[in-house]
Amino acid sequence: MKQQITPNRELVLLVATVFVLAAVLVWIRALTVKATYQFVAQERHYRQVEQETQALRVKWLKMTSPKKLESLAAQLGLEPPRLSQNLKIQSPPSEGKKF
Repeated sequence: MKQQITPNRELVLLVATVFVLAAVLVWIRALTVKATYQFVAQERHYRQVEQETQALRVKWLKMTSPKKLESLAAQLGLEPPRLSQNLKIQSPPSEGKKF
């Protein structure tokens, strides 16, 4: 005996299938929106870190510029070495000893 599907049963099956498909589509859309928000947040964080890095590079270049170092040396009373202050360091002559 073959079981006959009544129109009422077909309608219930169709509604159930549509409901499951709709639930899956809503779930996929929710995941997509969540991933998009995470991506935007990560991109914002990346740009912020990039700006901070650029600001630190500029600060480093200003601090290590020759003019800035010269002015700091002058404030501390430092001056370039005179020729008489240059020392020539020689290694002691080796006496045949090897390490």
